[in-house]
Amino acid sequence: MKNLLLFLQKYNYWFLFLLLEVCSFILLFQYNRYQGSVYFTSANAVCGYINNLQSQVTSYFSLKEINSKLTEQNIQLNLEVSQLRSQLDALRDSSTISPEMKSVLDTCRTVPASVISMTQDRKNNFLTINKGSSDGIRPEMGVVGGSGLVGVVFETTTHYSLVLPLLNTRSSISCRIRNRGYLGNLKWDGDETRYAMLEDVPRHAYFRKGDYVETSGYSKTFPAGILAGRIVAVYDSEDGMSYQLKVKLSTDFELLRDVQVLQTSNDMELNTLQDRVKKLQEERQ
Repeated sequence: MKNLLLFLQKYNYWFLFLLLEVCSFILLFQYNRYQGSVYFTSANAVCGYINNLQSQVTSYFSLKEINSKLTEQNIQLNLEVSQLRSQLDALRDSSTISPEMKSVLDTCRTVPASVISMTQDRKNNFLTINKGSSDGIRPEMGVVGGSGLVGVVFETTTHYSLVLPLLNTRSSISCRIRNRGYLGNLKWDGDETRYAMLEDVPRHAYFRKGDYVETSGYSKTFPAGILAGRIVAVYDSEDGMSYQLKVKLSTDFELLRDVQVLQTSNDMELNTLQDRVKKLQEERQ
């Protein structure tokens, strides 16, 4: 103890100097916008890099379970693809199909990404993916996983994007009951991570427990038909004017690792234009 006190007494000026330096940096970044912005951007880049390393380590130990689920999904998807191909061929040859329906087949492409960090224990959760504006990702793009709906891109940096998932009380996605056509808004109540509520379903709607819920297509974010989950319970709304349907989400966020970001043809056109402008600016420099 005596040696410790002697050490502190001997180098007390150095400790005072370090303390003052820390205080000065805190004041500098807290009360100056430019320096605060630089610190925030640098801190996000460092956190993104660390989260990416952590995600790679944790994902390695869950590969066995993920591969098993992917095998099951691939078998199911291969069967569905073979059925859809025959249906699409019939639709393309049909003279009664509208031009809008034909154009839907070519309106989207996907950008693969990996989840590097995610929260699930809060009311307003977020997840981060390792693709950003340099990869053509922009806010309000839809994000899906191998099992269905995930969320919407909220904010982007050069190499990373922040996604507003279904597990966020501010999330609201227009959905419909498959093969029924009745619409509602899919929202999370902040309780169970495997369930959400399809609200504002009209009283005259006809449906059953076990029916699938999918995106309605009434927004530029998601095309119609992306799976969201299945109905497991039915409740009356507070005012008794509509139904509230409890939906078991098709996406298990506990196992979510790989996602796809949806780009529409308009997004692709905008990205092409931005790339051309960037090349022109580089040539002039």
